[in-house]
Amino acid sequence: MTYADADVARGEYKDDGEALIGLARQLADAFEEAQTPEDQEYAADAIDDFLSDYDHYAPDDALIALLDLPMTRLTWPLVDSVEATLAGRGRPAVWALLEAIEGRVYDHGGQTAARALETLSAMREADVIRGVLNVMSGAADDDLKAAAVKLLVRTGEPAVPALEDALQDPAARRWAEDALGDIRAAREEAEE
Repeated sequence: MTYADADVARGEYKDDGEALIGLARQLADAFEEAQTPEDQEYAADAIDDFLSDYDHYAPDDALIALLDLPMTRLTWPLVDSVEATLAGRGRPAVWALLEAIEGRVYDHGGQTAARALETLSAMREADVIRGVLNVMSGAADDDLKAAAVKLLVRTGEPAVPALEDALQDPAARRWAEDALGDIRAAREEAEE
């Protein structure tokens, strides 16, 4: 079970990571529900304090919850900080970001998917490729693995050497074959 699957809505946390996810979600909701500019400023200050205190060890899912903040003059630097922190984590953050891109987030109506994709694009390409390959060879479900294939196909030729290596991994082989086939088809279509 990932933190994203955890039942934190009732305030029952199994560890500090779940508690930080719950707190981040509450802070994002507090900003969204603020009735006055003063309330928004108070909520933004609380989010800033959260990031100052916990950004380096909060679970990826806690930071991803903050990607859903509406973009205002108060939240822009906060969202930017979250994206930079997640991008700086590199390969270990890719799985959670891919889940966010696929809509596996606490609040489904916001900007999280687009901002998660922005965050991936700010990472080193090699980290993204290796992180996505971890999804393909890991315990992810088939839908997430299919999303990983799509992301690697969009990456194109730079992903080919790592995908060829992944053919040796029985857990990733099927998905690597799919990605390589789609990349090859895109290359042939472009040459026509």
